[in-house]
Amino acid sequence: MKILTILFWTFLISSKSLACDCKIPKNLKEIQNREFTESKYIFIGEILKIDSKKHTFEIKVIEPFKGVLNGKVYRGIYNQWCGPIIDQSGKWLIYANRKSGNLIQIRACGITRSFKNPESNILATRIPNPPPLNQTKSQSMKVQSNWKLRAKSDLENEISELRKKTK
Repeated sequence: MKILTILFWTFLISSKSLACDCKIPKNLKEIQNREFTESKYIFIGEILKIDSKKHTFEIKVIEPFKGVLNGKVYRGIYNQWCGPIIDQSGKWLIYANRKSGNLIQIRACGITRSFKNPESNILATRIPNPPPLNQTKSQSMKVQSNWKLRAKSDLENEISELRKKTK
């Protein structure tokens, strides 16, 4: 019984050490600059396949910004605990580093995000504060809608800046 208890606590402690501590940047521009500097590969890509059990995906480069060729297909992995998590098909803005060969790794705690739902990346946009208790459902929905619109605008502006930096 003691061995089982020791194994249980060892597993619990080691699994907590796998958790990450993503620091929220002071502003979006700060993290964009960091990601541009620290990422070997930056591009817009189309997700071709996703394996959520293995935390892998396949992506085709649509528009390269740094380190990749247009049309090239990469296999990719992501950190399931530190996100961003590639969880849907479609176009994505990717910030990654080379893992090995044709394998890229999404930068943990980074700003890789989908075009469909750019607001789902917590580091790219600030999550709105919880609605006040006296706020109506329609007011709360308006706040959420504005948040999503700002995230889409931030993504468009970021892509525009990437185009300027890399041309």
